Amino acid sequence: MNDRNENQPVKKIQWDWHRFARKGAMFGKFLLLFFLLCLAITATVKFVAYPYSIFIVGLEISLVLMSAFIIVRMSTFKPSKPYNFEKLKQQKEPVNLLLTNIDYDIARYEEGSSYFFNGVRAYKYSTIILAGISTVILGVDLSQYGEFTMFGSMSYTIFAKNIALVIGAIITASTALMTYWNIEKYWLQNKTIAHKLRALKDDIESEFVAGKLNDLEKIQEKIDAYKKIKGDFYKYWEGALSDRGSQGGQGNSTG
Repeated sequence: MNDRNENQPVKKIQWDWHRFARKGAMFGKFLLLFFLLCLAITATVKFVAYPYSIFIVGLEISLVLMSAFIIVRMSTFKPSKPYNFEKLKQQKEPVNLLLTNIDYDIARYEEGSSYFFNGVRAYKYSTIILAGISTVILGVDLSQYGEFTMFGSMSYTIFAKNIALVIGAIITASTALMTYWNIEKYWLQNKTIAHKLRALKDDIESEFVAGKLNDLEKIQEKIDAYKKIKGDFYKYWEGALSDRGSQGGQGNSTG
């Protein structure tokens, strides 16, 4: 009995370093947000008068919570449902299967379009609002009211320059990120694909009701049109990824 156990190979425990590093990175991001929040709350309570400090602290906490949930969303994967093969076997009619796939793709691309549109809208609105605030702060002249101070002994002129500098840095960073990721183009691409699929769906439904899809050749034409729409989308992403890879290779070679 002991000899049999000794002859059995010992299984080595393989540690999943990738999963460990991903969780560690997420934990580090949460710590970073926590200490930034503590720093911001301390500065707010010290330099901003009551009761305005309470409102600013509430805004800071809200921004940190939003950032935390965004980190969780970007660091995790949406669980996928198991493939329902029985449902596939029930699709005996090619038109039924085609419309089912088109309807699913429409919902998927519209969801992606809505996701990117929210990012574009947040960038546009925040940039316009921040630029307007910076213009007002720099343009307001309070010299006729005497020496106007902020946060105790800081003059309004120095305060306005510092705030304008911070706002300008935020606008520059957000513009650079939007240019790099090209979110607006992704939004338009998903929206265009969704519109093409919706037009194809309406065309199939109208011809099916009119009895024009009884011929297999007609059905195959619609299937080919569906494949062409999806193929054009995949070709676009292949081109975008190849361009991004060539840009990265050039950057590494020049560096």
